Amino acid sequence: MDFDFVPNLTFGSKILHDIKKNIDINVDVHFMVSVKTNQFEDFFLDYIKAKPQMMTMHIESLKDKNTINKFIDLCKQNNILASLAISPKTDVSQVYPFLEQLDNVLVMSVEPGFGGQKFISSSLEKIQILDQLRKQKKYKYTIEVDGGINEQTSVLVKQAGVDMIVAGSYLFGSDDFKKRAEGLFNEL
Repeated sequence: MDFDFVPNLTFGSKILHDIKKNIDINVDVHFMVSVKTNQFEDFFLDYIKAKPQMMTMHIESLKDKNTINKFIDLCKQNNILASLAISPKTDVSQVYPFLEQLDNVLVMSVEPGFGGQKFISSSLEKIQILDQLRKQKKYKYTIEVDGGINEQTSVLVKQAGVDMIVAGSYLFGSDDFKKRAEGLFNEL
């Protein structure tokens, strides 16, 4: 988050390096940023050095087909899973030209930038469409959803065809993290 693409700010690559240095975990870096074309490779270089498992960039921030392909190629060249995110107001068809190359599609079910928002139900249709396309064309991407996830919405997105959920505020905003996490796992 960079105060440009979304009206919020979060940590940068140093935190990622520190995490990876101290804990052996898979990391998905979800960028909610605007990257200038002339700074493209420099921007991602520090993140690539930390060797995340996956990098997710918003299709809305990449703006054109060449830049999107450049992002996907950069991920692939560095053995990083390539993921594109689509915001609630973005038509799902915007990712169609890239589905064959992608490892993951992240459907945002809230407006990007702030936690604790209510799930936007039109996200279910996007998930269903992506799942149908994946089956019809035998694509290999996974479908992830982020925003407004709780025990009830996790069931809905799973039925729609999602493979992964992000449940930040629901888990971390609770006094009983373990109980909520177990509830989500039981529903899935």
